[in-house]
Amino acid sequence: MNLQQLHYTSTAITGPDSSGFRFTAASPELPITLLGEAEQVIGYEPPSDAPDCPSTEELAGFPVAFSHNRLSDGSRLLCRTIRTGPGRGGRHGNFHAHAVRLPEGGGLPGGLLPIEAWESPSWADRTPDGGSPQPLAALTPARRIDKKGLLDFVHARVERLEAFLADVRTLFRTPDAPQLLVIERDSARIAYWVAIASAVMPRELADRLTFTTYTRRPMLARQQIVGVLPDADFDYASAANQHRYRVHDCTGGTSSPARADRDPWAAVAARIWLAGHPVLFAEATRRHGPVLGRDADEEADHLAALAAREGIPLDSNGRTAAGRWVRDHATRETLDTHARSRLLATLAAGGTDRTPEEWTVLAALAQQLGAPASRTAVAPLKRDLQRELERAADTPSTPLVRFLTLLRLAEALRVDRSAVMPVLTARLTAALLDDASPDRKVVRAALDTHPALRTAVLDALDRTAATDDPRPIARLLAAELPGADLTGRPHLRVAAAMAADSVPFVDYSYGRGYDYGYDYDYGPGDDADADFDDAPDEDGYGDDGLDDGPDGSRDDRQDADTGRHTTGHIDTGRHDTGRHDTGRHATGRHDTGRHATSRSGSTEHPEHPGPPERPERPEPPDRPDRLYALIKAADPEHQDAPSVLRTAYRLVWGEEPLLSAEAVALLAAIPAGSHHAAGLAQPFVRAALESAHDDPVAPGLAKSLLKSTLVGGGELTPRQRAAMLLLEQAGDLETDEALPGYTARIVGLRRQAAPLETGIEQRLSVALAHRLLCLDPPPAPGELPDLIHSDDRFLLHTYAREARGDAVAGQVRRMPTYAAVCFVAWHTAPDVSELWDEIRTDLLASVLRPQVRRMSTEDIEEIRRCLRQVGGPWAEMFHEWDRFGVLGRLSGRWRARPGGCKHGRS
Repeated sequence: MNLQQLHYTSTAITGPDSSGFRFTAASPELPITLLGEAEQVIGYEPPSDAPDCPSTEELAGFPVAFSHNRLSDGSRLLCRTIRTGPGRGGRHGNFHAHAVRLPEGGGLPGGLLPIEAWESPSWADRTPDGGSPQPLAALTPARRIDKKGLLDFVHARVERLEAFLADVRTLFRTPDAPQLLVIERDSARIAYWVAIASAVMPRELADRLTFTTYTRRPMLARQQIVGVLPDADFDYASAANQHRYRVHDCTGGTSSPARADRDPWAAVAARIWLAGHPVLFAEATRRHGPVLGRDADEEADHLAALAAREGIPLDSNGRTAAGRWVRDHATRETLDTHARSRLLATLAAGGTDRTPEEWTVLAALAQQLGAPASRTAVAPLKRDLQRELERAADTPSTPLVRFLTLLRLAEALRVDRSAVMPVLTARLTAALLDDASPDRKVVRAALDTHPALRTAVLDALDRTAATDDPRPIARLLAAELPGADLTGRPHLRVAAAMAADSVPFVDYSYGRGYDYGYDYDYGPGDDADADFDDAPDEDGYGDDGLDDGPDGSRDDRQDADTGRHTTGHIDTGRHDTGRHDTGRHATGRHDTGRHATSRSGSTEHPEHPGPPERPERPEPPDRPDRLYALIKAADPEHQDAPSVLRTAYRLVWGEEPLLSAEAVALLAAIPAGSHHAAGLAQPFVRAALESAHDDPVAPGLAKSLLKSTLVGGGELTPRQRAAMLLLEQAGDLETDEALPGYTARIVGLRRQAAPLETGIEQRLSVALAHRLLCLDPPPAPGELPDLIHSDDRFLLHTYAREARGDAVAGQVRRMPTYAAVCFVAWHTAPDVSELWDEIRTDLLASVLRPQVRRMSTEDIEEIRRCLRQVGGPWAEMFHEWDRFGVLGRLSGRWRARPGGCKHGRS
């Protein structure tokens, strides 16, 4: 079957209006309705600088307009138009066009592509004689564009090659794809570009590719690839604004900018061209069919895999694509063993920096890359991997997933990982302990698949439990690692035992102001801080220690069990022995009336008359017993290790304070050397220093700590040591074990211990005041002067407050001897300080004088007798102090009457 042909040129027929361009020959079967449409695409305008009357040699230099056009009926027109000479009156000169029509769905005979007909000898330069085309069964290829010529051409145009291929790939992927304008100085070079585009396409698409190798007016052209010379009627700025064109100027002019997203297929295709393997395009298209762009990513991956199989060097994106295709699609049928080895060798060889995506794909091929057959080929990959591992370890921002990916590949390739394992282990451990970390599942999966990594992480967790807070590790073991092998990891065994304990974590800070969910309502008129009501006021005195009853009298109620007044002062009632009461119990110790509830953890409470009964606080679990049980959970060889003790302590107590009673128990049960080595000195120190003012065991704890090696290694600061000594001294004062000179020691230590803890300060000041106000045994002569000369305002105020209490007033009233002692004490060291003078004057007036006035004559004489025994002017001073005026004298006469009151003044 012959091809339908037509010829178009200028004629010279005699007669008016008989000259000009027209169809001079056409196949009879050619539809006449297409001639007008064909005339629009076969016209020719010579370059603007072309000569008007070219010579034969000059005619050979004119561009050839070789075009492939789509017509409205679906058929196509393949046309060659050349300049043939000067025109007959026309300024563009004469030209001749020879075209063949290709029916819809059909192509050139013999499967020839349109571009392969470039400069075919079958094209005619003039109209055939007789006005009828000669029969043409096929176009004979001229082979003017061969492989060698193409390869030379792509090397000469390497800077535009990838961008051109990326644009070519879009021509059939979207219906509104922009036209490609290629600017060259020769139409033959345009033909090479068309040949390159046709070679990378499936033949079905290359057969439909429309193009022209030359036009003077590209803005009117409708072909997909439009070739122009530099002098064409074209403005780049206007074309760019229309977004209809992608310009590739190979003459040094402006080209369109590179696309925002680099096309991996185009990058690989350019490397294939430069490597001289264009045959791979045909192999690639046999898999993907005629529609360019279908499964575009897979198409790019397959092309990259073919390039890698042939050993063509690729960039990282290309290697990633090739590896992805091997991972997802390669089978024994699509890739034999030899081809697979060559492909993997190309991937391993690298050549450019590898991206994280490439490492991810390579890790997926770890088993294949680690096969014995690949050991020699993967040597470059192993070197790159070693550097990448070190870089990941040195960069904290490296995603943990990527780090684990590199590790998986390193294990398969037997790459040394010892240098990076500590860093990776630390990051995995941190991720496991961070409840908010998004990588916890990834880490958990990695531990399941990497035994060595699991071992390293467990060891790291064991070290963390030994040095940091182990409670998060206990929760982690229960939630994420329930079946972990904890052999040889004593701290994890202790943490696991804590996690398995059915007793929950509770708050043990009883008596420290924490809220336990109970409403301790004290009722009207009852103050939770009643024990502290006698603290000094702003004027330095505080209350007088006595509560006024409804009638203004003092309320001297006492606690039936403790003998303590409700005001909180010592009881000075008489004993049955007949001698005056000294305010001491049979044990020889002053009753301070302190509660047993304190930081010691005891829950005994005294009775409180008045307020409603308070609910019983829950008894806490025995934390020392739990500590001992956790230590036993460690391996036998580690149970005596101080670090195990520290871990167990932190699990049981956490951030809660160690109670003084617990500290005493631990000191007795565990060698102090273990506490010292475990670094637990400070919890014991705080247990003593932060004890409540009425803690019964705190002074003994302080004494034990000061004697033990626990705080003998510099753990105590000078302030803490001074405070501990003060707490010990307070206990000695309470038990009458304090050695003489205690006041001076207390004053000196208080300066070193500032700021002193409130509980110790309150306990110490009250104990010292009680001791200085005590009669049996009386304080040494220098103790009170030491206090007076110290001018310690807090101690002096506490002394004044206790002296104004009911206990002292009652004892003065009942014991003339004690009244004499107080008279001497409160006349001691006058004019030493304004504060002491103010205090002693007030005590003489408000405490001693009212009680002396109520005494009998015998008691007054007893006071004078005692003062005379003391010697000096004390008896005379008392006489002067006790002189009374008129009312006093009347009172004295009343006192002298036989029926007068013997026990008090009216």
